[in-house]
Amino acid sequence: MSADGCEDVDECVLAAVTGLQACGSGAECKNTPGSFTCSCPAGFVLALDGHSCVDIDECNFEESCRRELGNVCVNTEGSYTCVCQAGFREERAACVGGLCRGFLICEDVDECVEEQRVCVGRGECENTLGSYRCVCQRGYRGNGTHCTDINECLTGDHGCDVNARCGNVMGSYFCQCHQGYSGDGHSCYDVDECAQDNGLCEHDCTNQPGTYSCRCNTGYTITADGHNCTDVDECVSRNDTCEQTCRNTLGSFLCSCRRGYQLHIDGRSCVDIDECKLQNGGCSHECTNTAGGHTCHCPFPLLLDQRNSSCVNVTSCALRNGGCDHICSLGAEGGVHCSCRAGWELNADHRTCDDVDECVSFSGGCEQVCVNHAGGFNCSCLSGFESRKDDPTKCQPVCEPVCQNSGVCVAPNTCDCPAGYPGPGCSAMCSPPCAHGGSCMRWNVCLCPPGWTGDGCHTAVCELPCGNGGRCVAPNTCQCPSDYSGPQCLTPLCSPPCVNGGRCVDINTCSCADGWTGARCQIEPVRCVSACKNGGVCVGLNRCQCVDGFSGNLCETAVTTPCVPPCQHGAACGPLNTCVCPTGTSGIRCEKLTCPVVTTVVSMARAVRKGFRESYVDRCGPLGVQLCTKYRINQARVYLQAYRVGYKIQCPDKTR
Repeated sequence: MSADGCEDVDECVLAAVTGLQACGSGAECKNTPGSFTCSCPAGFVLALDGHSCVDIDECNFEESCRRELGNVCVNTEGSYTCVCQAGFREERAACVGGLCRGFLICEDVDECVEEQRVCVGRGECENTLGSYRCVCQRGYRGNGTHCTDINECLTGDHGCDVNARCGNVMGSYFCQCHQGYSGDGHSCYDVDECAQDNGLCEHDCTNQPGTYSCRCNTGYTITADGHNCTDVDECVSRNDTCEQTCRNTLGSFLCSCRRGYQLHIDGRSCVDIDECKLQNGGCSHECTNTAGGHTCHCPFPLLLDQRNSSCVNVTSCALRNGGCDHICSLGAEGGVHCSCRAGWELNADHRTCDDVDECVSFSGGCEQVCVNHAGGFNCSCLSGFESRKDDPTKCQPVCEPVCQNSGVCVAPNTCDCPAGYPGPGCSAMCSPPCAHGGSCMRWNVCLCPPGWTGDGCHTAVCELPCGNGGRCVAPNTCQCPSDYSGPQCLTPLCSPPCVNGGRCVDINTCSCADGWTGARCQIEPVRCVSACKNGGVCVGLNRCQCVDGFSGNLCETAVTTPCVPPCQHGAACGPLNTCVCPTGTSGIRCEKLTCPVVTTVVSMARAVRKGFRESYVDRCGPLGVQLCTKYRINQARVYLQAYRVGYKIQCPDKTR
């Protein structure tokens, strides 16, 4: 209230005088007629109570910082700032869209270059935006930390020719052409072995893919060495060479014929010569051609003379038995008379004897089968019968098996058996039959072999009883249940079996040794009796995990890999492909030779030395500096000096 009436109260001034806050901390107070308002500075927003200010998190907005530039937003009180993401570093500040708001241009950090040995083993470092990753080298597979060799020969990821052999090596592979082919393994071509010295073949050489073969001319065959040829004796090796006589020649053969034949135009067959067409074959009367010869004939009653060509009258049995087949005799009138032996009869020509078939006339007196032959006959029996020994014309039945126990064979394989022996061959019969080689002794009684017993010899006998439910299935053989084994089924089984020296002491119960644990002794103890060396860490039973450069159970062995290029002059290859040079050498590969500096002359002599490759001689150079000169000795007379070696760069005192 004032003299003029009611006037506005400035709450903002009143709050400053009284110390009472009209607006909250950080808020700006602005008076209005009859009231006041609170407002917040940039970077803040008024709270729901209308008096206090709350910080705005600018990082919640998409474009607060530019991630495409490697930035990340960090909120601050009333504002924010942009910093580089992990894996990036600040290159320079940036203005975007004409506004310089503290944005940064961040460049990616190449960890593969700036950090040594980021990836170990066979892993290679591959830089990524803001980070890196380990990948396996070419020829290996894995996650970059653990890499295993790829066997390109098994996977087929190789470029070897089909005529080449693929060989796997760690991290790679190689191709090698098969024998008989030439090339780099990726491309192989056939080698023509016949082009050089005819392939060492005696006759013909034939090239083939990857190989070659030697062939021989007709009439020759290849020898065991596969190169030389030997003559084939066609007269021995073949049956179709010559019809009669064969004579072998080199690479071929010649045919000839016996007397009475001539060689055919084919050079192999023989053709009979018809002698009767040539002067009647020398016969006085009739001539008959035969294979390889001819025969002369005479009309009755003439006979051939001693030369078998002329015909004469028969007056005596002395000439060709009077022409008789069998018996010749002189009759009362002085003529020749022919007769036949028993079983034969005289032919109508009164000279020839014909066989009498006794089996046709009276069956020969045989009981079953009569077989005629010249001058006689034989008796035989039908199948299932045999001739009787007392009378060969009679037959008796045959039984298989032979009738036993007083049985009588009455028909083929049929025995008339006495009571109690109805089996085959009148043997005893057992039901069930005797098994496992048992013998039926009498009705249903078997004689069993050792190891079997019971009716029919079906029960096995085990001298030592089968335990734990095992069953005797054969002599002294037990069939055990699935959880026991052994001759008597007394040994418990563990499935899967105990490992690492563990012993199965009960069904699926292992007793472990040397600190191994687990149901199957599969858990390895972490215990090294001897301490790991060279920074190795114990990871198992006397097993260490070694750092790079060492191997062995205790990491006691330094891994030495050949240096590339190799060290020279006897230098040893050290870690990281570096050479450890011996005294007298220098350089990256110890390829430079250095000679020692002379300190004291201890002897001097004149001598002739045999030549050797080279040596190095000190000499005093300009300004008194000791120099090294390469010096060759080759059967030359030189002055030799023996020095005590030390290190000194000044020349020796000339007064010494």
